[in-house]
Amino acid sequence: MEAKVKSLTEVTEPLIEINDLSVEFQTSTNDKVIALNKVNLTVHKNEFICVMGPSGCGKTTLLNTIAGMQNITSGSITIGGKNIEKPSPERAVVFQNDAVFPWMTVEENIGFSLKMQKKSKQEIQQTVNQFLHLVKLEDFRHAWPKQLSGGMRKRVDIARAYAANPKVLLLDEPFGPLDIMTKEHLQEELRRLWMQAPRTVIFITHDLEEALFLGDRIVVMTPRPGKIHSVYKPNFPKNRDMSIKTSSAFVDFRKRIHAILKQEEAEGSETK
Repeated sequence: MEAKVKSLTEVTEPLIEINDLSVEFQTSTNDKVIALNKVNLTVHKNEFICVMGPSGCGKTTLLNTIAGMQNITSGSITIGGKNIEKPSPERAVVFQNDAVFPWMTVEENIGFSLKMQKKSKQEIQQTVNQFLHLVKLEDFRHAWPKQLSGGMRKRVDIARAYAANPKVLLLDEPFGPLDIMTKEHLQEELRRLWMQAPRTVIFITHDLEEALFLGDRIVVMTPRPGKIHSVYKPNFPKNRDMSIKTSSAFVDFRKRIHAILKQEEAEGSETK
C-alpha cells in the first residue's frame, strides 16, 4: 500500500506506477544488500516530485530503475501502463556532473537529441531557439562549454534534456556541486521553466530546502533498505520565488520533515 500522502488535494492523471518495487545487489563477498524494499508510489502527469532521505537510502537506485538503467529484483514500474524494461528517449536524465559535450557549442548541445531523432533542420532550430530563450542563454548560443560557468553548463544540461521532449525528466542532485547563490538561482530557473513547459519531473536531492522549494510533493525515504516513510504536499503557490523560504508555512514544513530525517538517522545509527 502506498505511503500516506499529506494534504494531497489535486488529482491528475497517473503516469508512473511503482508497485512493490525491490532491488537487491550482490557484493563482491556474495553478501546481499537490499537497496529498495517494496516501494510503492504513484506519480501524476506533469507533477514535480522531490525524493530525499539519508545517504544510502536508495534515492539514486530508485531513479535508475525508472530510467531503465537498473534491473529490478521484484515488483514493477510502469509508465502509461507499460513496463519499463530499458532506457528510452521518453525518460531523460540529468546527472550531478556536467554532461555537456565539450566539442559542441551551446546550441549544438541543446539540439543534439533532436538531431538523433532525425528532426528537420527547421524544427531543430525552432526548438533550440525556444529553449535558449527559456534558459536565458541566447547570447551564448555559439559559446563552447569551457567558456561557461558551472551554473550555465547546468542550464545547458537541463535545456538539452527538455528539448528532447521526454515524458519524464529525471534529475539526480543536479545542483549538488554548485555554490548556494548559483544553486538558488537555478532552482528558481528550473521552477520557472517547468511552469512554462510542464513535464513530469522526479528530482533527487539531499537538500531539504531545495526539495520544499521545488517539489509539488516531497517523498521521504528511510535508511537502507529503502522504503517510503511519508509523502508531503506543502500546497505552496505554483508560481513561487525564494521569498517563500521565510514564510511560516515553509519553516513549519522544514521543521516537520527535518525532525523525521533526524529520527531516521538516530534509528539507523542504533541498528548498526
